[in-house]
Amino acid sequence: ESIQFDLQSRFVRDNPSSLPGTNAEAAIAREAFSSRQPSPSGSQPVTEASIELGLEFLARHQQPDGSWSLETFDVDHPLHGQQLISNTAATGLAVLAFQGAGYHHRDFRYATQLERALRWLVDHQAEDGNLYVESDARSNSSARLYSHAIAALALTEAWGMTQDPALRDPCERAVGFIVETQDPKRGGWRYFTEPARRGSDTSVTGWMLMALQSARLGGLEVPAECFEKIDDWMAVAHDPANESLYRYDPYAADDANYRRAQQRQATAPMTAVGLLMRIYRLGDRSGEEIANGSAWLMQTPPGQRDAMQRDTYYWYYATQVLKHAGGEEWPAWHAQLHPLLVNTQVKSGPLAGSWDPYTPVPDRWGPFGGRLYVTTMNLLSLEVDYRLLPLYQERE
Repeated sequence: ESIQFDLQSRFVRDNPSSLPGTNAEAAIAREAFSSRQPSPSGSQPVTEASIELGLEFLARHQQPDGSWSLETFDVDHPLHGQQLISNTAATGLAVLAFQGAGYHHRDFRYATQLERALRWLVDHQAEDGNLYVESDARSNSSARLYSHAIAALALTEAWGMTQDPALRDPCERAVGFIVETQDPKRGGWRYFTEPARRGSDTSVTGWMLMALQSARLGGLEVPAECFEKIDDWMAVAHDPANESLYRYDPYAADDANYRRAQQRQATAPMTAVGLLMRIYRLGDRSGEEIANGSAWLMQTPPGQRDAMQRDTYYWYYATQVLKHAGGEEWPAWHAQLHPLLVNTQVKSGPLAGSWDPYTPVPDRWGPFGGRLYVTTMNLLSLEVDYRLLPLYQERE
């Protein structure tokens, strides 16, 4: 009796394939997403307050068309010139932050903001499923597949949390684009979609796997061969001397402009990505490789003394790995990261709820992603603190 008919067209596309808008069904989460609710029992008041302050910041800065922008903030800062432009990535990250806190577009406090954001993503989806909106040449060459993966993850999570039928086709086409652009030789993804220019690296592949895993947990079909190719990449991405450690690209070649030796060596950020991918694919939380890798990650604890220590991307992945591993490393990591995030969040003024990407030292990727990127990634790390997201449940 409480169900209200929505006779407004939702997620309208300006072409003949527009999805039907009438939907009288209440939001019903898939089983894997059923535990995600706002303010879960057992959550910490300080964490909740920080998350809500961050979400209020995002809500205030949503653009009139429903999207978010990476480059809106700190335009007078000297490092702003390095800023990438991708409303697709910005909108996907913002949606993930809201959904990570249990909110969705069918109910709860931020339903209007999320409805508008998802509509923007769907309205800008290409016929081949690509969610990236073309930008400047520099952003196109580096942010295209990152952006699609992030937005696809946001859409498939929204589907999993609500089973909104208006989202099914956009999700399936977004997954189809991921499958179609996979590197057939090495099994991952990198920067380009053209067959002759495809490649693989652990970073982009990690985001793609998250989107595929979310789709699978939401009941959408993902070809088994696609996962098998990802396994092929993981098999070569780990350090040959230590299977607990992972590299960005073991095939990275030097050229006249760049020496890429570090890309061929194990690093803490890529090890965090690789270990989480291992958990996704093998359901391995307590094996020797996870334990050894967790101990190795603790050699690079969260900090702010220099740019190599301040890395919200690394913190996001390592937080998930260590939380799931559940060893002695988790409380030690949490004791450093949690107060760091809560205490450095802006508490007042027009930027209240955000994190500064440049001070006290620049975040490792802050000059490229900006304030919105750093803020959404930190919110996702705080949300993992007390809520295991459905992506990180044991493999079915």
